[in-house]
Amino acid sequence: KDDKTLLFGQTSAGFENLFTKNIKSDEPEKQITNEPKNCRSLTFNSDRTKAVFLCGSDQLMLLDLKTMKASRIVKDEIWGIENSTPYFSPDDSYIMYTAHRHFEQDIFLYRIDDKQIYNITNTGVTESNPFWSPDGKYIYFISDRTHPSYPYGSQNEKMYRMPLEKIAQPYR
Repeated sequence: KDDKTLLFGQTSAGFENLFTKNIKSDEPEKQITNEPKNCRSLTFNSDRTKAVFLCGSDQLMLLDLKTMKASRIVKDEIWGIENSTPYFSPDDSYIMYTAHRHFEQDIFLYRIDDKQIYNITNTGVTESNPFWSPDGKYIYFISDRTHPSYPYGSQNEKMYRMPLEKIAQPYR
């Protein structure tokens, strides 16, 4: 956000961790995370005050870019391969990520205000690489809607759009 600090991943003790470097000075880089697992798939919220990233095979982390402090917000079956990048919603109130259920990826939303987690797909087939529409009314994702990806992988993936609707009361 300040146009002088670079935030990047670099190997440290055999694992990818996050570092910062002031590109307008000769100061050495500063290590932000020190995890015995890989920190990857970093994305930012709209005003560049927070970042979200995956850590290891089971953690979704939130990084405060003012204090450079990272905290775990979700522990789930993220896995260390075939990950989808987590993203903030356009209004920065949710974080979208994928986690595995019965060897298939489902799309989840983490509401930042109250730390609630919602599985918005839960279909028994893999939905991967979700991305928000610019207005936040839709989620786009890749899926083979008629065949699970386990054990042979997806065979006929297509892109889908899922509308999001706010429902205040439980449906009866």
